[in-house]
Parts: sequence; structure tokens; C-alpha cells
Amino acid sequence: MEKIAYLILAHNDAPHLARLIKKLNLQADFYIHIDKKTDTKPFEQLVKSSSNIYYVSETKRVDVQWGGISQIDATLSLIEEFLNQQKKVVYTYKKIVLLSGACYPIKSNEYIHSFFENNRSTNFIRATNTTTANSNKYNRAVCKYWFFNIYINNRQLKKISRAILEFLYSPFQKKNYFYNKAKKFDIYHGSQWWALNYDVIKYFYSSSFQNKMARKYFKYSLAPDEKYFHTIFFNSPHKTTNQQKGPEKFVPHTSAYANIHVIDKSLSKYFTDKDFEVLSNSDKLFVRKVNSELSSSLLDQLDLI
Repeated sequence: MEKIAYLILAHNDAPHLARLIKKLNLQADFYIHIDKKTDTKPFEQLVKSSSNIYYVSETKRVDVQWGGISQIDATLSLIEEFLNQQKKVVYTYKKIVLLSGACYPIKSNEYIHSFFENNRSTNFIRATNTTTANSNKYNRAVCKYWFFNIYINNRQLKKISRAILEFLYSPFQKKNYFYNKAKKFDIYHGSQWWALNYDVIKYFYSSSFQNKMARKYFKYSLAPDEKYFHTIFFNSPHKTTNQQKGPEKFVPHTSAYANIHVIDKSLSKYFTDKDFEVLSNSDKLFVRKVNSELSSSLLDQLDLI
């Protein structure tokens, strides 16, 4: 049997996570990371661990901070859980898909399975080389020292602490590339949400140990979730195995590099029933963002597809 593995990063809206998993639960396994700041009880009550639903353990959960390296750490926790469980099974996976708890399919399970079956060798991860693009916007995201990994509960104090640290480090700048073991790594930028083959997932996990400079470089960057895995992929032997056969020309907004998702250019819009026609006519597989309140009517319509 071949399945799809869904790696899900969630931090709120347990009812929607339950609906998402119920909708996708056809020849699928689910690996779930709940933000460490979040009470897991509502999730575990609605989505119970089972033979195909696995939660990242308490000791491996990450307190995810917007814009920081913790997004990468949480994703690597999911990858580690997936690889650990994979050792115990006898089946293989068509694709390993990274979703958020605010995603939802806009195609049927049969369509999604068929799509990945027909694109078995393809890794769905798109990006542009921001080192060679040398744009002020993307250079600022990686060359400046950003401090999103401050674990202070008081939001105002956290904001002030960030501002002080970023001011103190403002005279210092990183290059828009880095070296690991004498190899130069250009920086690549794309959408956080990908669908990859097993060999690439294993490569990402081993790289998290072998390429220490990548984490060190991105630890003080803005939104490394849109850069870290892309940089590893496009500096690897896998770099031409994606749907574009390599990186793409520079476009100054992240949604241009969406892989299998419909994503609004703002990256923050929640889709509603007003967007149904656009979604139903899309060739993508998922939509981001939706939730159980604003998007309820839209989700009911998508369930009929």
C-alpha cells in the first residue's frame, strides 16, 4: 500500500484540524505538531492518536515564534516523528506534504492521490535565488540581524527587547550567502508549504545535523520558514527534481512561488464562500488560509467537490 503523509503545523482552531484530518483520511498518515504555547487537550479530544495519527511528543514540541527559526525547529520535529514512525511500517509514501492547521483540500482525495501518482518523481518546492537577485527586500530579510526568538510572555516587553537588540546589532550585517565546509550556499526563497519525496525528507533531516551553518545563519533571519528548506534543496543534488526543474526568476512576493496551495498575495487573507469559484477553478490541491468560523460555508461547498 502507498500512502500520503501529511505533516501538520497547528496552533489553534482544533475543530478545523479535526475537519481537515477527517476530510483527508484516505490512505493517509497524519503527523501533528501543536505549538508548545497551546493547550493540546482540545486537539486530543477531537483528534485522538490512532494507527495513522501521531502527535509530536511533549518533549519535542516547540514554542513557535512568528518570523523566527522556531518554525524550522517545529517542522524538523515533525520530520523526525515521521522518520521514526516510518521505520515501523511496511508501506511507502507517494508524497510527504507539509500543511498548516489553516489549510484545506480543494480537490477530492482521489484527485490528490492520482495527482501525486502521476508526478511520482517530482518534488513540489519552488524558489528563487535571492543571492543573485540581490534585492533590497530579500537582502534585508537575511543580512540584518532579526530577533524573533525571544521567549517573553509580555508582548510589550518582548517588542521593546527586540527593538533594543536589533538596534544594537544594526551596525553588523551578514552576507546574502553563507559557507558550510567550504561550500558556498546561495539563499533561496519560496513558499513554506511543500510536497516532497521520501529521499528529500531524509536529506533535509540529515542536513539539519551536517549543515550547522544553515541553522546558525537563519537563526537571526526574517521568516526562515520561507528560506531554510529551499536553500538546502536548491544547493543539493535534488535541485532539478522540482516541478520547474530548478529555481525560477525573481518575483518580489512569496505567493508567486506557491506549490500546491492557493495562497493570497497578502499571505494573511482568510478565504470565504466568496472565493469558491476561484478555488473550484484552480489547478492547485489546497487552500490556505481558512478557519472554522469565517470559512465554514466555503468548506461545506468544497466538501461537495
